[in-house]
Amino acid sequence: MTNPVHYITVTAPHGEVIGYAWAEAGSDDVEWIQRKASSVSAYEASTAWYSRIREARGRGLTPLGVLHLLSHEPGVGPVTETADAATVEELARIVTRADDQRLLDQLDRDNPEAWRELADAFESLTDEDRDVRWGGGQKSPSGAIHVPFPMYSQGVDRAVDALLRVGAVTPEHRWIDNPVPTPSPDGTLRPADAVRAATAVIRGEKFCDGSIDNALKSGLLDAVVASLRAWYADPSAVQPPDAPADARPDNGQARRLPDQDLPEPPDPSSLMCRFCGGSPAADVAFRAHRGLVVLMGFRRTDGPMCMTCGLAVYRALTTHTLAWGWWSPLSLFVFAPLTLIRNVLAVRKVRKLPAPGPGTLGPRYDPGVPVRRRPRAYIAFIPLLWVLFMIVTGLSGGV
Repeated sequence: MTNPVHYITVTAPHGEVIGYAWAEAGSDDVEWIQRKASSVSAYEASTAWYSRIREARGRGLTPLGVLHLLSHEPGVGPVTETADAATVEELARIVTRADDQRLLDQLDRDNPEAWRELADAFESLTDEDRDVRWGGGQKSPSGAIHVPFPMYSQGVDRAVDALLRVGAVTPEHRWIDNPVPTPSPDGTLRPADAVRAATAVIRGEKFCDGSIDNALKSGLLDAVVASLRAWYADPSAVQPPDAPADARPDNGQARRLPDQDLPEPPDPSSLMCRFCGGSPAADVAFRAHRGLVVLMGFRRTDGPMCMTCGLAVYRALTTHTLAWGWWSPLSLFVFAPLTLIRNVLAVRKVRKLPAPGPGTLGPRYDPGVPVRRRPRAYIAFIPLLWVLFMIVTGLSGGV
């Protein structure tokens, strides 16, 4: 029996889903999975989001606390519960119309010469071109065996170059993360899948000798070129606007959805305390300052907080500032007073909240006694009395 999973959906400003952060019930970590068919820009954003998740986890939050905290970021959906991790993995395999269109946009329709060359290059391939010879494999006098390698003819090189010229090989398809599309039973490919296949085959040759040879023998490259030429002749005839998005076989590796069927990130739900998970909560920031003659220290704790945890943080950081925030000139006249004022303004939001409901993330902080009943807070009188003494002495000396 699998444990339930909570996840959030992360979306780019232009609406493309970047990936999903998720945590399994009982787990002590947060996982991140990027959407396989996403664009290059979304992939780069995915890397940044992974770092943000690790940073949030490093703050000591529970996995569910991390998800709730990040769910209030722009473009992030609410925390959603699902049966198991397989559901999130399936979401990451979704391919949309926008994904297909992004790949088709890489094709150069404004270069008719390149498209004529593509047709001529493949029509000129002979049986000898397709029967690729391999070199290497022999044993040297030292006993080493040369690695076999394909020796492609000029005709094959010309055909590959033609695919490159029309834009069928593009970095917008992350071929390493996705399976190579295969033709349908009637031997055809959708145009976007033709771009995916061309990219995987030609770029894959650099990592695995014989990728192009296999595609020639299996008929995959012929299906690629036939699909691309048909699209170039009449894009609407190949894929009419109302064609179902799940028309192609996906070998169980991807689930295709029309863009309008993708769930839009709902408005953020009511805030939950970052410490205990109780609600309601207010998004506030409390600060502490420490002055040490010529050195100064600053501390900030922010995020949604319930009334109880918020008061606890306010009282702890304010007491720290009252005790240790005065012991440098700038701290005495600028930073300590400013810190105290900002904390007083922030705690007003917390005091307006009703008592929080049951916590869901962890233990709730104990606010303890008010600041005025904490002896350490009265250390602040030492520098204040000193300043008052200096003022009085100065005035007396000037009389």
